Amino acid sequence: MTPRDVRRVPARRAGTRKPRIRSVLGIPLPMMILALIIAALLGVQLATALEQSTTSASHMTGASVDSGSGTGKNSAGLTVVTEASVGTEVQRLVDTGTIQPMTSFDAAQCQQEQGIAESILIMEEVSWGGEDTTGWLLVHGPVDRETLRANGGIISATVVLPTCGTGAHDEDPGQDRLWAGHVMIGSL
Repeated sequence: MTPRDVRRVPARRAGTRKPRIRSVLGIPLPMMILALIIAALLGVQLATALEQSTTSASHMTGASVDSGSGTGKNSAGLTVVTEASVGTEVQRLVDTGTIQPMTSFDAAQCQQEQGIAESILIMEEVSWGGEDTTGWLLVHGPVDRETLRANGGIISATVVLPTCGTGAHDEDPGQDRLWAGHVMIGSL
């Protein structure tokens, strides 16, 4: 180094230095703090939304059930069934083997109107949904009830109005259907 080079080096070091921003894992500290604040705000917002959605759902279910006549029953004593609880009710019917007398409901004619080719295993008069609509829950499938109880499997369930099978909706039998789908049943 020459004397001139020696004088330049201290002059460069003596100049104004930029303050160095600290980093965590290569991410500047202010960016890290900002990301944590945003994550916390999103977490609070999601928790609030989840609480509101589950609270309103439980109020809707509770409004259609009369607690005086037992859990899951309406004031007329009918089991209240919704899309969310139809699987549980079908499982209960399969487990208990309860068969309700048909009274004025013609299940065979209803089965024909709805185009159900499988045999009806179990049926129960129910109250459907929050509207408290009286209907019949028909459990049907290609196997008998004892095989279903022993092995479990997927079974069909249909909820229909009491007018099903009376010919009230000959032009469109689908108007008598409140719900139709498949339910997974476990074995005993």
